[in-house]
Amino acid sequence: MSNSYDIDIRPSAQEAVKRLSSGFSLSESSNYVMSPKDDKSLKIATFSLQGYLKEKEFATEFLERGGLESLCDIIKNSSGNTLAYALNSFLSLMEHNSGWENLDDDIVARIAHVVVNEQLATIARPAIAILLKLTCANPANTSEFNLITNYGYPTIHKAMEKEPTLITILVDRLISQEYLLSTTSLSLLIAMLKYVTDEYRSILSSAYDNSNLKKNVLRLMNNHPSDELKVMILEYQTVFIHNINMRHGTAVSMHNPRHINMLNDIWDAAKVDQVDIPGAKKWKKIGFTVPQREFGRTGVFGLEEMHLFVIKNKDLFAKVKQIHRPEGKRCPFAKASIEVTDLLCNLWNITSTNAVAEFQPLILSFNHVHSTTLQTYFRIFHDMEATTFDFSKVSALVRSQLRSVFASTKDINEFDRNMFNTPYQVIRDRRLKELEWADDLLGRDAISNLRTRLSKQSYEFLKKQRISCLLEGAWFPCPQSNQRISVMVNNNNSNNNTLLSSPTSSNISTGGMMTPTSTTAASGKRWRYYKLSRSKKAIMYGDFSEKIAPVLKSYETLPNRIDLSSVSEIRAIRKISTAGLTNGTSQMFNSSGSPTATDVTASNVSSSSSLNNLSFALYNDKSMTIADFYCATSTQAAEWKDGFSMLLDKRFTSKETAEIFHTLTEVGVKVKLLQIAGDRVEIPHGVVEVPPVPPGLGSGFFYDTIES
Repeated sequence: MSNSYDIDIRPSAQEAVKRLSSGFSLSESSNYVMSPKDDKSLKIATFSLQGYLKEKEFATEFLERGGLESLCDIIKNSSGNTLAYALNSFLSLMEHNSGWENLDDDIVARIAHVVVNEQLATIARPAIAILLKLTCANPANTSEFNLITNYGYPTIHKAMEKEPTLITILVDRLISQEYLLSTTSLSLLIAMLKYVTDEYRSILSSAYDNSNLKKNVLRLMNNHPSDELKVMILEYQTVFIHNINMRHGTAVSMHNPRHINMLNDIWDAAKVDQVDIPGAKKWKKIGFTVPQREFGRTGVFGLEEMHLFVIKNKDLFAKVKQIHRPEGKRCPFAKASIEVTDLLCNLWNITSTNAVAEFQPLILSFNHVHSTTLQTYFRIFHDMEATTFDFSKVSALVRSQLRSVFASTKDINEFDRNMFNTPYQVIRDRRLKELEWADDLLGRDAISNLRTRLSKQSYEFLKKQRISCLLEGAWFPCPQSNQRISVMVNNNNSNNNTLLSSPTSSNISTGGMMTPTSTTAASGKRWRYYKLSRSKKAIMYGDFSEKIAPVLKSYETLPNRIDLSSVSEIRAIRKISTAGLTNGTSQMFNSSGSPTATDVTASNVSSSSSLNNLSFALYNDKSMTIADFYCATSTQAAEWKDGFSMLLDKRFTSKETAEIFHTLTEVGVKVKLLQIAGDRVEIPHGVVEVPPVPPGLGSGFFYDTIES
C-alpha cells in the first residue's frame, strides 16, 4: 500500500474515508492476503465509521468517494469484529435514506447468509436490522421517513431462495437470551408478513406455519414480556389477522396452478374415483357443488385451511367424508369446512382494521382450531341425527359452543378438551337458552329487517284503530262553554248584577267550513259531538245541551261539516282564548277599588294546565282555528290528535301512541323469535347465500328479494 497511517490511534474522518475508499478493496485480487497490520488498520477504520457515518456531511463525502462499494466488499469478505463493525457502519449509512438505492442482489444474499450462519449476536443483530430496513423500503410503507421504495419483500424472498433456512433461524432467535437479538428478529418477521406481496403471501404463510413461530410467540406471551415486547407481540397478532383477511378476500381461481393443485390434493386424498354415486358429479362426492363459487365466502384462505386439514389428517378425512352414507344423512365435508372457516373468521372479526388490544393466543393456532372445530361439527351433526336440511342448525350449535369456549379459555389444549368432551345435550340446551333470551339475535340483519317490517305493520294497525275512534265519534265540551268566564260585577250605572259571557270568536265561514257561533253558549248548548264522515274526508259535528246518548251512530243529528282538506296543521292549544273580554270588562272593581264578587269557572283556573295538555286544535293554512278539542283524558287526546295526524299521513306525536307502537313492535319480534325457537330455525348472521340457478332455466333466471 502506498499510503501509511498510524494504526494505533483512532483515524480522523478524512483518514477513515481514504482508507476505505482508496486503500482497502478486498476484491481486487483473490490472491491478496491481508497482513496483520492491514487487518488491524481495517478493523479500526470500520469501527470509526460506525459513528462517522451517522453524520450527513461525512456520509455524503463517503459515498462520493465510492465508499459504499468498499464497505460492501468488506461485508462480503471479512469476518469477526471487522464484519460486525462493517455491518453497523452500513446500518448507520442507511439511516440517511439515500445513497443505498442500488444495492445488488449479491450483497443482500451475503447479509442473509450472515444472519443464517453467524452465531454471535454482535454480528447477527445488525445483519437482521439491515434486512429489516430493506423489507420496509417499499411503496406500501407510507411512513414519511421512507424515501427509498425499490426493495421490499421480493428482495428478501430472492435472498431466501439462496438461504432457505432464514425464517427458521429468525424464529429460533425469538427465544434468545440476548434481548435485542430477539426483538430485532421479531421485527423482521413482522415486517415480512406486513409487506409481503400477494404473489408470495401464501408461500410465506406456509413457511411461518411450518416453523415454530406460533410456539415461540406463545412462549413470549406467557413469559411476562416487557412493555416494548408486548407491543411488538400485539403488532404481530394484528399483522397475522390482516394477512388472514387478505387471503380471505382473494378469490379461488381455476386458472391458478397453486389453487388447482390444492383442489387436486383434496380429491386424491378422498379416493372416491371408483365410488359410484347416482347423479353425483365429481366434486359433489366430497361435498362441493361448484368449488370456485362456494369458496366465495372464505376465498383462498378457506381452500388453504381445507387442504391443510386433509393433508395432515388423511385417516380422519377418510372417516368424515361419509361417502357411503345416504345423501340426506351425509354431512358434506367441503361445505362443513368452509362453514367452520367462516364461523371462526366472523367470531374473530378478521375483517376489522382496528389494532388488536389484547393477546389472543388461540387465533395464532387458527389451523389447529379449525381442525378441532371441524371434527366437533361432524360430531354434532351425527349426535343430533341431522339431515342436509339441518345444516344451519348445526352451524348455530357449533357457533354457540365456540363462543362459550372462547370466553373461558385461551389454552389450545383446554380448547380441545372443551370442544371434544362437551356433550351434545349441553350444547343444545345452551343454544335454546340463547334463543329464549334472544340476546345474540337482536342485532342481526335479519332481526333488524324483521323489526322494520313489524314496525310498519304496527303503524298500520294503530292508524286503523285511531281512525276507528274518529269514525265512532265522541263528546267534547263546546269551545264557548269550556272557555266562558262568568263574573258578577257591581255596575255603577245599574243596580242589577250583569253576567258577562266571552265567546271565542264570531261567525266565520271559510271554504265550506263552519265554526261555532257566539250564540251557542247563549242557547245553553254545552256539548259537541264530533264524528268522522264515512268518506273520511270531513268531520261532522252537532251541538247539544245534554249528552243524548253515549255514542251517536247516525249522522242526521250532526248538521255541521268541516272539510279535512282545509286542515294544514294540528297542534296543542297553548292558551285558552278570552276573546270578547276587554280590558275594562275582564275584571270589574267597585268604587273602593276591590272586586265585589268574582265567580270564575273552576275548570278554567285550577285545571288550566291540564286542559292545555289535553287540548288541541285543527288549523288552516292561515293559522286560523277550524275546530277545538278539549279532551277529558290523555287517552282520548292521543286517540283523536294522533287519529287526525295519521289520517292526514302525518307522524303521531303523543307519548301514549308511541309506547303502544313500541310495545306492539317488540312483542311481534318476540313472538316471531318464539316461533323460530320452537321450529329450531337458525337466523343467518349475514346475507343468505344465493342458491345456484337450476339447470335448464337459461340466463334469464334470477333471484329477487321478497318484501312482505
